Amino acid sequence: MNKLLPADFYHMYSRKWFWLCSVAMILIAVMLCIMQYTAMDYAVAIDRVIFLPMAFYGVALAALISIFVGEDFSDGVIKNKIISGKTRRAVYFSNLIVSWSACIAVYVLTIATSLAIGVNCFEINVTAGEIINFAVLGMFTCLTYGSIYCTITILNGNKAIAITVCMGLAFFLLFLCLHSNSMLVQQEYVDGVINPHYVTGIKRTIYEVLHDVNPFGQAAQLSDMTCINPVRFVGVDFIWMIVTSFLGGLFFDKKDIK
Repeated sequence: MNKLLPADFYHMYSRKWFWLCSVAMILIAVMLCIMQYTAMDYAVAIDRVIFLPMAFYGVALAALISIFVGEDFSDGVIKNKIISGKTRRAVYFSNLIVSWSACIAVYVLTIATSLAIGVNCFEINVTAGEIINFAVLGMFTCLTYGSIYCTITILNGNKAIAITVCMGLAFFLLFLCLHSNSMLVQQEYVDGVINPHYVTGIKRTIYEVLHDVNPFGQAAQLSDMTCINPVRFVGVDFIWMIVTSFLGGLFFDKKDIK
């Protein structure tokens, strides 16, 4: 593991994919800030822009992680590691840790860009403590994305198929998030009349839980700087990480690597 990690870190940060993903997310952050600053006829508050790029984050990471881990398979790197005596668990967790680090790095670069622009161009309506709290929640979401995409790719073993599966899953979860979010943001009253689309009771609870279980639902909450249930938010992320790590390590041990 001590030798695997430096090699995997080098592979991640020396390849173009990490930097392309980072530049793309930074450009998205800049464009969203420009749109908010120029398209609105009222003063936009900073809480509307800091985490707004998170809406695109899950798709970008699906591409980055599946390409990074998938290339190790297609180039024979993972097979060579195992032949040289490295355990499969060490290979899996080394890739997972490096994937986590890349997710956090892209996240920090993106949010730092939004924050730097935001404090100079938008009305400041949140405290530094609130920003830090939501930034920490976002890091847990990052780790969840990394866990899911790394596990899918390393268990698949084929770069092209892994990219397709990860991107397909990302868009499926995005559309699921759009549906649950559209239900949760409904106003109870519209023009003084009860809104028939407003959900209450157990149905609303189910939508809220689904919104927290879905990493894209978490990203949607972050982009609006709201959080339905912070404890459940973090708890779900821990469950995602534990379950995917357990299944990834277990099934990778039994995988036939050609």
